[in-house]
Formats: sequence, C-alpha cells, structure tokens
Amino acid sequence: MQDSSMRPASLTHVVVDLGCGLRKRPGAIGLDIARVPGVDVIANVMRPLPLRDNSADEVQASHIVEHVDDLMAFMGEIWRICKPGALVYLRFPHGTSKYVTWKDPTHKRGVFLGTFEYFDPNTFDGAFWGYYHPARFETVKRRINFNMNADTWQPKRGRRILGSIFDRIANRNERWQYYCERFWGHWVGMEEGHLWLRALKPGPASADEQKGTA
Repeated sequence: MQDSSMRPASLTHVVVDLGCGLRKRPGAIGLDIARVPGVDVIANVMRPLPLRDNSADEVQASHIVEHVDDLMAFMGEIWRICKPGALVYLRFPHGTSKYVTWKDPTHKRGVFLGTFEYFDPNTFDGAFWGYYHPARFETVKRRINFNMNADTWQPKRGRRILGSIFDRIANRNERWQYYCERFWGHWVGMEEGHLWLRALKPGPASADEQKGTA
C-alpha cells in the first residue's frame, strides 16, 4: 500500500525498501538479511544501515518495526539516511491485536500509531517526551486496517464488509483513530497500522515537499 505522494524511483529519486524480502517495491534499493531474488544489499536492518547520511528520498519498512530490538535506534537510522523532507512509510501489525502481534515468535513489541507521536514534535507526546532521541518526523498520514493485508488478498465476504465499516469509522480523522486505539478497537480486532512520515532535519527540502505533494 503506497500513498499517492510516492513517486517511482529514478536515478535522482532514491527509494530504500528495508526488509524487502520477495516483495520489493519496483525500482527501490532492497535491503534484507535473506539472499532472495530482488534483494540488492544483504544487510541486517536491525543494525546500522550501510547507507550514507541524507541519501534517501523515500524509505519503506513493511512489517519490520515489530521485529526490532531497539525501536529508537531503528528510527534514528531511518532519520539519518533520509534527506530533509524525505517520505517514510511504515506498515505493521497493530499492537492491540494480541493474536497478530504475538503469534509470530520473532515479534519483539506491539506497535500503535500513537507510538510514533514521540518522534513528531507537533504532537503532545513529541513536544514533551521527544528528548529520548534526536530523530524527528512530521506525521503526514495515518491509517488503521481491520483486515490485515486486505490490499493483497481477499478475506471472506462477511469479514471484508465488517472490516471496511470499522475502517471508515476509525479513520475519519486522527481524533477518531485515537479513540479507536485507546478505547474500542481491540474489541473488534485492529490488525494493521499504516503510517506516512516526513523527515524533519536541517537542509533544503526535497522537490516533492516543495511542491506540497504530501
């Protein structure tokens, strides 16, 4: 799932796909610890990334953040390789669903949309508790899904219909997402979170940011 502000990679537009596996985004530089087709750089994305500072226009990490031992360090590495204004897309199983979070023995943490507010100085948590790490991001877009991987497979019709109803209710705006995450979503089973961020750091903004494509 990609936001409309994403653009195809080119020689001047560098996209990095962390933990890409067999489903690397076309045109991206794929990093993964596994030697499978499509991987361009063999690397453990849980450790310092073998990429230069300010080298990426976009970074994608699908179903990675729940696996990392040190989330602060991981977000710091993403921030380090981002150009000013670079777009970051994170996708993860939602932490309120015990099943999707903990049935996988390699998962290390439950993750919420609200988890990443600590990296956004425009939020309450980011303004008061953002001193844990220098990495700073601006939230561009957020989404909760009640059917995991609904964009790549078709769940049963009843589940699909209910999921789409809950999706619409939960994603009306950020306030509704907050109520969903905190009060009622776990009763019906939030399964996936999607988050788009912009890297906040000194330097000239990217061409996309200057055009206001977010």
